This record gives sequence, C-alpha cells and structure tokens, in this order.
Amino acid sequence: MTNAHRPARTVETFIAAIFRAVGADEAIAAEVAHHLVDAELSGHDSHGVLRVASYVKLVESGGLHPNAHPTIVRERATGAVFDAQRSFGIYSTRVALDWTLEAARAHGLGAAAIRHSTHVGRLGAYTERAASQGMIAVVTLGFAGPGIGGVVPFGGKRGFLSTNPWSFGFPTAEGPPFVYDAATSAIPEGKVVAALAKNVPVPPGTIVDKDGNPTTNPKDHHDGGNLLPLGGEFFGHKGFGLGLAAAMMGGLAIIDDPEPLLPAGPRRIPNPHGLMAGVFVLAIDPDLFGGRERYAQLVADNLNALRAQEPARGFTAVVAPGELEARSREARLRDGLEIPATIWNELTDLGKRYGIEPA
Repeated sequence: MTNAHRPARTVETFIAAIFRAVGADEAIAAEVAHHLVDAELSGHDSHGVLRVASYVKLVESGGLHPNAHPTIVRERATGAVFDAQRSFGIYSTRVALDWTLEAARAHGLGAAAIRHSTHVGRLGAYTERAASQGMIAVVTLGFAGPGIGGVVPFGGKRGFLSTNPWSFGFPTAEGPPFVYDAATSAIPEGKVVAALAKNVPVPPGTIVDKDGNPTTNPKDHHDGGNLLPLGGEFFGHKGFGLGLAAAMMGGLAIIDDPEPLLPAGPRRIPNPHGLMAGVFVLAIDPDLFGGRERYAQLVADNLNALRAQEPARGFTAVVAPGELEARSREARLRDGLEIPATIWNELTDLGKRYGIEPA
C-alpha cells in the first residue's frame, strides 16, 4: 500500500476516537489528537500521528493514565508545581501553560514546573499558543542521570541525557510568531523513529551504535545505540550544556517529590543519586517591560530586516523560526496529510482493536 493524502480533520477525529476508546475523556482526547495532527501539519511528522501507537501501548501497560487530570501541589501568585498524575503529557502541559499565561497577565510573569509527566509532544505548539496571545514563552523538558537517557554526554559513551528540547515563542505584529523549537541532541529521537519507519538513513554525526561507533542506520539506534549531543563529536559540548541546563530547569519539579518518575516511561525511580526530571514552562507579558503592541512591532521590524538579508548560495531566502511551519500548515491543510502506509496501517489496526473505523 502506498502513502495517501488524508484530510487533517478526518485523521484528527479518528485519533480522538481511539484515545476515547482507551479511557480518555472527550476534552483530553480532543486536545491530544489536535496536538498530534497539528505537528503533522507543521511538518514535524516525528511528533505526529506515529506517536498514537506508543501512547496506547503506554496506556495498556499502566504507564499512562488516560483520564487523569493534573493537580497543583504548590502555588504562589507567579509560580506553581503541577503533578501530571501520569496523564497525557500534552494535556498536562497545556493546562500548566494556560496557568502561566493567566499569571503573566496578572503579574507580568508566570512559571510552572510539572512532575510525573508523559511525552509532551511538540514544544513549539505551546510557545506558539502563548505568542499568539501577545506573550513570550519558554518551554523546556529535561531529564538526566546515570544510564537514564538516550543521549551521550560530550566525551561520554553511555546515555545520560534525554533529547531535552527547548522552545521559545515571541509575538509579532506581522506574520507568524517567532517560534524556536529544537532538541539539544544532534537529532530528535522521533526523527530517528520516523527514519526507521520510512527505511531511510539519518544524517552523519547524529547517532552511534551500541558500541559507541558512528552510524547512519536508524536500526542501530533501535538496537541499543544512542544519540549524540547537538554539535556532534567535535562541538557537542554546546548541545550537552544546553541539554543539561534543560534537566536542571525540569528538576524544579521534583525538589520535594518523595517518589520521582521519569517523564518518558512508566518506570518508578527510587530517588537515585543524580536524577533530574521534569517539565518547565515560563510566560512573560511584555506589558511588564513597556507594552505588548510596541514589543510585537519591534519583533516584526527585526524579522522584516532579517528577511531582507541576501541569502547565501544554495538558499532562496532567509527565514525566521516558525515560518516554515506556517507554510507547511497551509499546504497540508489544503492538500491533506501524507501518512506513511506503515503508520496508517498501524493506526487502522488499533482502531479495529477498539471497534473504530476511520471516516
């Protein structure tokens, strides 16, 4: 079976039905399905519908509680700690983000740390949401510790970090928001998973096999290999430092947690020496510093100046972070989502298991 273009909203409806079938309430199922399809629309297939099967598997193993809602365990006017309760990480992060936005509107700043999360999806979706409301946002996820993550530290051989991404969102008076979203590994793990599904190699300098040898075969990663930090074997200290910083920010979530959990799986960790794990969200209202409208115009003026720069050889234009996603979203809403046959078959098999057929 070849790949086919499918209407985005049809796919979203189908996925939401699957999540409802495994126990999520309507609001949670709709939020998670929308997030995954938006990732596909934005051109980030690695954070899109291929995640559905892994989420269902985690539900079935008891590592994800599909109908759980996050709770606040510590709160002040401008900061809070959320317990995600092993709910869908996409849903709990959205709840925490909305809390920080409300705090920022009232006080200028809002911050939240989230413990006991599962996979949170594409970070850029959260910072873009904040930027569309005139706010600046920073979202990061990190965990680190001996043998815990799948990214080797610079100069190391064994995994110590997760991909520990960072995202920044800035409002602008013209065009799409400035949204930066990137892992601190040389390649996101999801893109290796996507490469394996499509049977294509990954770029050189991004992964190593189980013995620490460089490779471009995504199967080597699946068979016990690891990711390299951003910058690779020569400049990986930069990505390693950013990744470790993400873990330190995420670690704010577990300061008083008697039984911390890794964000990426169901395994309980008996408070091992050196564990840092959690999600961190920050919202900033430019009004605190002089005005939202003026700031958004300053951002727009700067981005317009950026676009006016002469492109280097081999490039057609200079673009700001977030523009390619906006273009992809427009095209894929028009043309439909091209989902690999292997992924679509996996989805339809899941649907059949729960008595659901795609529209």
